[in-house]
Amino acid sequence: MFWKINSMISCPRLWNLQAEKTSREENHEETQDAAGTKDRSEYTLDGTLDWWRRPALRAATGGWVGAKYIIVNQFLLNMSFFGLCKNLVMYLTKVMHQGNADASNVITNWLGVMFIMPFLGAFLADSICGRYWTTFVFTLLFGIGVLLISIAAYVPSLRPPQCPSMNVNCESATSTQNTFLMIGLYIAAIANGALIPPITVLGADQFDDGDPVEKKARSSYFNWIYQAFTIGAMGAAVGIVPIQEDVSWGLGMVISAALVFLGLFYFIWPSKLYRFHKLEGNAVTRIAQVVVAASRKLFLKVTTLDKLYEESDLESDKRRKINHTDDYRILDKASLRTLEDEKYMQVMGKVNEWNLCTVTQVEEVKSLLRLLPIFLTTITYATVFVQLTTIFVVQGAGMDNKLFGNFRIPSATMSVVEQFSIIVGIVIYDQWLIPLLRIYTGHPKGFNDLKRIGVGLFLSIISMLVAALVETRRLQTVHESNMVQTHLDDNSTTRVAMSILWLIPQYFLVGLSEIFVLIGLLELFYDQCPEALRSVSNAITLFTSAAGSYMSTILVTLVNKITRDHPDGEWIPNDNLNAGHVDRFYWLLAVLSLVNFLAYVYCAIQYKPLEMARSNTPFVADEPCDISLHQESHDLPEEPNDG
Repeated sequence: MFWKINSMISCPRLWNLQAEKTSREENHEETQDAAGTKDRSEYTLDGTLDWWRRPALRAATGGWVGAKYIIVNQFLLNMSFFGLCKNLVMYLTKVMHQGNADASNVITNWLGVMFIMPFLGAFLADSICGRYWTTFVFTLLFGIGVLLISIAAYVPSLRPPQCPSMNVNCESATSTQNTFLMIGLYIAAIANGALIPPITVLGADQFDDGDPVEKKARSSYFNWIYQAFTIGAMGAAVGIVPIQEDVSWGLGMVISAALVFLGLFYFIWPSKLYRFHKLEGNAVTRIAQVVVAASRKLFLKVTTLDKLYEESDLESDKRRKINHTDDYRILDKASLRTLEDEKYMQVMGKVNEWNLCTVTQVEEVKSLLRLLPIFLTTITYATVFVQLTTIFVVQGAGMDNKLFGNFRIPSATMSVVEQFSIIVGIVIYDQWLIPLLRIYTGHPKGFNDLKRIGVGLFLSIISMLVAALVETRRLQTVHESNMVQTHLDDNSTTRVAMSILWLIPQYFLVGLSEIFVLIGLLELFYDQCPEALRSVSNAITLFTSAAGSYMSTILVTLVNKITRDHPDGEWIPNDNLNAGHVDRFYWLLAVLSLVNFLAYVYCAIQYKPLEMARSNTPFVADEPCDISLHQESHDLPEEPNDG
């Protein structure tokens, strides 16, 4: 239905032509496979290896057999992380006796470090250590960090004495106590941020890129890995946070630490079932080589594609190559062979990689550049997403939160609606919607990733429109009840005569949009990035949330600065939302989201998908993988032992 609406405001013909082309190619592969599963290769076709560094046997490794353990691992680790961070501000203020501003700064800095760590983990995973060992090391470090926090919570000498009353000046934590806690917190932040890209991509690696059946199953994997994130967060809110507040902070932290080590066990135990990719070299270096080589030949012209260099020896034929594309032509100069390059190869017997790059290497850089506009058009969506934990919560704080009797719903608890919509929505999407869409569209995924993201962006517009209408109605009730000067507070006995349940639609719509945008973004960046840059591309998608947070901060600051001297006052006042005009802020977000959506549609129409070169040589590696897995011999047996 969304794309019928889209057809009135965009260029459906161009969009559909490209979608049909992609669909035809994928359907052709699927049809070939469906002609007889007996014809499927015994080994994977994407060059993956097993634990013993031999070609991966399809029936004994990877697929859901390996991916399911990674999904369980992510559920446990995310439950641990959210059990730590959801109540961290309360721990810092109640237990460590920090002020609200100091605690807020600690958490902001802590999260800021975690936001940039995915790039460290991605770099190590793609370039040096491999995804398995990067995940193992950082999971272990994450467990150590949470364990140190648990020790700080349990040992009396590592925290200040308990305050007899909130009305007296409490003894502040000593520098030693604060330092011990900060060491644990920052080890956990660095490790948790760094392990997300490698573990997510390692799970996707379990599905053979060269097999249409497994490639289709990989689409479901991204749905279920995000499901694990969501259930883990909900489990922490329901299971760990109440223990921290009502039983013992130490016990709650110990449970979080135990979950990490249990997750590490679930990751290590099935190691022999995993598939592994060979390292392709330093990702940053490969990108830098293209830029340097192209700049050195800036004034040369590419007159014919025959002049572009691509490896053609037997060894290189075993690696996957990318077809040349005609966009970003200035980068093609990096693969332009010159007399200087020929002389260097004759004398040195190899290529000067800082002066001549392969077409595949150049196309790797192009693939990232093509995805950049898609990334940029999702930052506005992330700004909408941030409102879940900020203005949505304050908006509900002064509404009637009584359900029945004396039972009340804290405004922050309304995020459960978003999480519930994701949990239920993913099941419906994966098990019912996709099969139905396949019948209608003929596309293996129901529809392609670009359309999936577009649906989510459209839902985010609707969510802001609904939020604006609800807030408009709430402010009308405020004025009718003469409650403009009544501050919003969960503990207030004077509340707006409007149920907090009116917020359910906006939470629900944002949750549904996540299924389409965030999961679609993960899958798109995985599919459209070459093997050597997949962890890096995953880190880029994670940075969307950070960029959205910064954009939201800038937007709120600018709005308040502009409206401060307006007769109606600030739109988002610091002290009392009843005296503000948050409804106008929501309308502004809706308009920005609409403009962003139109920009996204244009970028999606212009987008050219990555095209892998077809080869008669199966992409089956016959050399040891770069990750340090134990093996006594590098010789390949006739029949790989499945362990």
